[in-house]
Amino acid sequence: MLEPEVVPPPATVEPVEEAEKAEGSLDLPSDGTVVRRAPITFHGWTVFPSSPTARVELWLGDTPLGRARIGVPRPDVSQSEELPPDLAPGFELTAALQSWPGIDGEAGLRAVATSLSGERMELGPLSLTIAPTANPQVSFPPPERTPQADSKPGLRALVVTHQLDLGGAQLYLMDLLGELLRTEAVNPTVVSGRDGPLRESLEKAGVPVHISGIAPPDSLGAHFGQVEELVAWAADRSFEVAFVNTATSLAIAGAEVADRLGIPAIWAIHESFEPSQLWSDIAPPVRKRAEAALAGVSRTLFVAEATQRLFEPVAGNGLTIPYGLDLKPIDSHRAAFDRDAVRQQRRIPTDAEVILCVGSIEPRKAQVPLAQAFDLLAAQHPRARLVFVGGRNDAYSTFLADYAAASGAADRISIVPMTPDVQPWFGLADIVACPSDIESMPRTVLEAMAWETPVLATNVFGLPELIEDGESGWLCEARDLEALTAALDRALASGAEERRRMGRAGRKLVEHRHSLERYGRKVSDLLEQAVASADNALLLDARTH
Repeated sequence: MLEPEVVPPPATVEPVEEAEKAEGSLDLPSDGTVVRRAPITFHGWTVFPSSPTARVELWLGDTPLGRARIGVPRPDVSQSEELPPDLAPGFELTAALQSWPGIDGEAGLRAVATSLSGERMELGPLSLTIAPTANPQVSFPPPERTPQADSKPGLRALVVTHQLDLGGAQLYLMDLLGELLRTEAVNPTVVSGRDGPLRESLEKAGVPVHISGIAPPDSLGAHFGQVEELVAWAADRSFEVAFVNTATSLAIAGAEVADRLGIPAIWAIHESFEPSQLWSDIAPPVRKRAEAALAGVSRTLFVAEATQRLFEPVAGNGLTIPYGLDLKPIDSHRAAFDRDAVRQQRRIPTDAEVILCVGSIEPRKAQVPLAQAFDLLAAQHPRARLVFVGGRNDAYSTFLADYAAASGAADRISIVPMTPDVQPWFGLADIVACPSDIESMPRTVLEAMAWETPVLATNVFGLPELIEDGESGWLCEARDLEALTAALDRALASGAEERRRMGRAGRKLVEHRHSLERYGRKVSDLLEQAVASADNALLLDARTH
């Protein structure tokens, strides 16, 4: 592979005639961003007054990253700067930071642009923090054959889930299985449609994991094939009960498999979407089978009453049990937490007012409207900073970053990649924001409450079951920028004592209503009851025949 030609960084950029008229920006990632040692694309734009841009060289600290691609369309710049519509002023460079061992910690990103007539312009520097590489989605290959579960106490449970990455429903399952293993309530084997880093944690806990793959949702034949394959795979494993986690298309085969195996099933549903919307990508015959399976399970388990009501037309025997959170690791982290030191490490002023938004960056979580609300209020609250934790390498994360970089508060908005190490962010935050327009009972809100950090949230589904406006946090209407801006203004204008009072109220609610031990005990009882009812039904059937 040919190395890109680079030029050494100039000691100074010599002013040239008309250089002051050159325009440009290095605008993604934004200043203050934490980036992973992984491939990342840097973006910007340049316009010279007398001739086109000839080349753009990028530097991270003293390390040359190479020559950027030029001639990239930037309609946002062309419109805002009133440039000719046929001008493509953008540039971009994708750099594999993991291949640069010398880049670590804080570094300045800058670009040196040169025009065809020899004009030079330096952009930046932007201050970036280079963090360790994120855990890969799959840390090691799965075994060729899924091992049998060890002979140990507990119901032999078939646990079917959608994927094993770091989402809320997946972490819910990890907490629940950990508690059920602690009490020896189950002896589980996990089946997941997609692999991910949580598989390693399960296998270290002695839980076998089988990766089933993904059946195309628009194919009835593929659905039948997946069910048949899982039934054949499970036939000699003596499962007594099934637990299906989430109602996404990757998990719906689990309930049918349980029925084919003749074992009862509990189906936990986290998604607060109308079933017709949630399953809109599934072929009608598959959707019909999913609805029949959902109606036939022993129990349908929800974490919010509003979500249960949403599924009542199709879900049989529904029950809401508020989700449980393991407080022990959080309290251990809090006991040793040095807020000022952690802020300094992340280059956040100790007197800043940090609004934290945690979660994968996606439209339903409304991170862009939150950035808009913050931009509208930034001048009134000069110490406020907004941090998003959950950036991904996708179009919506890029759109959020572009918006943040173009806003008037660009130097006070940060986007941090998705990370499993999220607890320090709860500890350094003053306010946690959850502006989603669809949420059931987000784990991030419970974790914030466990840290005694007050929460601003929208009043959708399970969130008003957690937060009482003005008492244990702030609530506002969803999909309403005016309401979100007003609520954020209220939160930022609140005093230290009000925030402490709200934080204590949130912590008290989590301790009494959302104990993992309590939740695990209730789920364990449901599993035992399901098995007992199935055994009684078999006995009755045998007697009547």
